[in-house]
Amino acid sequence: MSTTTPIRRIVGPTILLGSGTYFDFENPEASQLTIEDVAYSLAFQSRFTGQCVSRRTGRRVYYSIAQHCAIMAHYADPPHKLAALMHEVGEATCGDLNAPLKAICPDYKRVEKRCETAGLRHFGVDVPNPAYVKLLDMCMLATERRDLMPWKGEEWTGTATPFAEEIIPWENPHSAAEAFLVMWHSLQGA
Repeated sequence: MSTTTPIRRIVGPTILLGSGTYFDFENPEASQLTIEDVAYSLAFQSRFTGQCVSRRTGRRVYYSIAQHCAIMAHYADPPHKLAALMHEVGEATCGDLNAPLKAICPDYKRVEKRCETAGLRHFGVDVPNPAYVKLLDMCMLATERRDLMPWKGEEWTGTATPFAEEIIPWENPHSAAEAFLVMWHSLQGA
C-alpha cells in the first residue's frame, strides 16, 4: 500500500506561487510575492492572448509580457525605468486579459489594480509619473501592432508613435524571465 501525502490547500481566493508561497487576492498587501514569481509569470504569459504574427515571417510567434516590460523599460527615461519594467506586476498574479475583454470586466480591473498597487509597494517601486508610463505603454502598443499583429490599418483606441526599432520576439519564456531578472537587478543597483 502506498503512502499518501496530504495536499496543502489554502481555503479562499488564493493561488500557490512558484516560490511556494500563497498569494491572497483578498489581502495582496500581505502576500510574499518574489521577483522570480513576477518574472516567470510574465514570461510564460503571451501578449494579445497569444494572437501574435511576425510581420517579417507572417508566422505566429510567442511574445511574452516579460519581454514587453523589458523593452518598455529600455525606452524609459532613467527615473522611470523600474516603473516601466514593473508596470504589469498585477498580471503576475491575476493573469492577463486582453484590453477589450478587460474593459467589460470592472471587477477584474478592480482586483488587478489592487494587486498591482500591492506589488509595486512590496517591491518598493515608485511611479513618479503615471502618465509618462502610460504614454510609453501606448508607444509599445503601437510598435507591437506594427510588428506583431496582422493589422490592416483599422482604428484602435488611443494613438501613439511606435518606436523605430522592430520587436523580434524572444519566444523562449525562460530567456524572457532571465532577461527581466537581469534588468531588475541592474536597476536595483542603479
